Amino acid sequence: MGGRPGFFGGFRPGDAPERDVEFGPGSEAQEDSPFIRLGDPRSGRNDGEFGTASGFDPVWGTLGAPVAQANDPWRESREDVEAGPIVDVEIFGNGFQISGQICTGQFPRLTDWMNMQQGFIRLQEASLAHLGHGNLPDPDHQRGTLWVRLDQIVLVAERTVMTTSRPGAPVVQKERRKTTIVTPGYSLRGNLHVHAYGSMKQFLESPDPHFIPITELTIRWTSDPALVSRFPFALVSREQLISLLDEPAMPAGEGSQSQGDEAELPLQQRWGAA
Repeated sequence: MGGRPGFFGGFRPGDAPERDVEFGPGSEAQEDSPFIRLGDPRSGRNDGEFGTASGFDPVWGTLGAPVAQANDPWRESREDVEAGPIVDVEIFGNGFQISGQICTGQFPRLTDWMNMQQGFIRLQEASLAHLGHGNLPDPDHQRGTLWVRLDQIVLVAERTVMTTSRPGAPVVQKERRKTTIVTPGYSLRGNLHVHAYGSMKQFLESPDPHFIPITELTIRWTSDPALVSRFPFALVSREQLISLLDEPAMPAGEGSQSQGDEAELPLQQRWGAA
């Protein structure tokens, strides 16, 4: 059987393994070896840099810091910051409350602007507020630009009513219906405005508009019914409606007597105990 001498018996004295000849310590082939071994100072590693090559930034990678490109679709432009009416609002969600401002851009009414939005909406000069005390911002949160996911909003209330003229706008006859609405975290009482002689069932099951206008709104927190706030106008998310009580129309004069002193208050935001 042919083969290398001493193959089965191990290496003979004086014979060096080929591995040692090529890569062993002290060999002449070590200087010309194309392989990089641990601890080799020629491996391109710098002290204290976890084996990163020269020109590699641990934050930005090999491309370096970003540079603004004119045709970058992600780049924010001046056109993204709309100019238009500014509305002071309170936004209520299940377990959170936000005070801020909304720029309605080309839309004269908050209703039109809200029902055209998707995804997130942007609030300016916004801050998280204590639940039930919108005029007391949380000192741990600074004011700034705040983005809110639309499907998490229960209602958006205007702190002041904006009077807008809409010449030439179509006039639709509507009937004011006193209602009590239950949403996640809140009990709402106010006026819905349904088409004259319209069906409340059809009004509720219609997919549009996404946010329903409600006037003379009184908000009570289900977690603490003693907390009450009032707004002249708000928009309630249709998706957040759990139940709606359509109160029967009351004869003239009885409504003001049943509401007592609260009905005599000017219709503006009011915070405090019930």
